[in-house]
Amino acid sequence: LLQYLRPSLSDTDIPHRTKTHDEILERAKLAIERVKEKLRHVDSKISMMFDSWTSFPGHPFLSITA
Repeated sequence: LLQYLRPSLSDTDIPHRTKTHDEILERAKLAIERVKEKLRHVDSKISMMFDSWTSFPGHPFLSITA
């Protein structure tokens, strides 16, 4: 699909699904570490709630409440 939309792309321009997966996990780990560092200096307790769902047309949602 990407090559159809942009014929100038080659196979090497499009990352493999495992590379994309690994990149998402790495960015998630970095985000978690940043949140932990910021919360490390908070004197009070914080409760967090996560909820995820998919709408009828198939749109994914993620809600985070603290």
